[in-house]
Amino acid sequence: MAMQGKRSRPTKEVFPLAHVCSNTNKVTLVNPQGAKLNIYMQKVEKAIKSYEKHLDGIVWRALSQEEKEKLDAVKPIQYLENKTALNKALERLNWPISLKELSILENEILAGKMYIQQAMELQEAARKNCVSRAPEEQQKLQGIQQRKSNQKKY
Repeated sequence: MAMQGKRSRPTKEVFPLAHVCSNTNKVTLVNPQGAKLNIYMQKVEKAIKSYEKHLDGIVWRALSQEEKEKLDAVKPIQYLENKTALNKALERLNWPISLKELSILENEILAGKMYIQQAMELQEAARKNCVSRAPEEQQKLQGIQQRKSNQKKY
C-alpha cells in the first residue's frame, strides 16, 4: 500500500543552535550563521535608546528650574554623558528620585551595549570561520571528486 501525501523537502533555512551552561549562564552559539544577528542588534539598539530616553526623562523631570538653568539646558540632556554634573544637581535637591532606579536603568543600558559588542564579535568570528573553512572545504570536495572519478574508472 503506497502512502500518498506531501513529500518532505529539505529546507534552505539555517537554524541557530545554542548551548546554555547552567553553571556560568553563558550561551554558546553552535551555529552562528543561523542567528540573525543584524536583526538582534537592531532590536537591542532600539531598547537601549528607549532606556536612555526614559532615564534622561526621569532625571529631567526631577530637576528644578533653577538646576536646569545652572546646567544651561532647555531640554533633557543625556544622563550617561553628563552623569557627574547631573548627580551633583540631584544631590543638591536631596535626591528627588531613587538612586536605585537610576542604577537599574544605567545597568540595563550598559548590558545592552555589551550584548551588541558580543554580537559584533560573534559575527566577526563567524565570518573568519567561514573564510578559514572555505579552502578546507574546497580540498575535501576535490578529494571526493577525485575518488568518484577513480571509482568510475574501475
